[in-house]
Amino acid sequence: MYLSRHSRHLMAAGIAAGFLFFAGPSRSVRAQSDQPSEETTNMVVVVKEYDSGQPISQALITLQFKEPGGASRFGKSKKLSYTSKTDGQGRCRFSEINKGPITLIVTADGHQSYGKDLRLEKDNQVFLVKLKKPQPLI
Repeated sequence: MYLSRHSRHLMAAGIAAGFLFFAGPSRSVRAQSDQPSEETTNMVVVVKEYDSGQPISQALITLQFKEPGGASRFGKSKKLSYTSKTDGQGRCRFSEINKGPITLIVTADGHQSYGKDLRLEKDNQVFLVKLKKPQPLI
């Protein structure tokens, strides 16, 4: 059976729409369970060199998370992003962060970048990040 280009595009669009229709509800249920908590805590990020274990000072830490929505925002959560740098011991402390899902991104000169979705659950939780040196070009 021969289909014109237009018919093939319509068929592909219909299949994609059907996939999104059936995949959509499972995604929204998962997203609801991953909502930020009203409860806040402090957290510490420690950045060390992967091979030597030496602390990395002046590493740039970016923390992204959602703040729960209140009545004034019609229940919609607000995306927040904070950046800071590690001290001489490779430590960086963030205060009053909402418990729940966070994204942690770490960059440092002369090292590979790190990025990961994590879950902040405990009070004063510590996240250890070990950065590798870049691979040499062949």
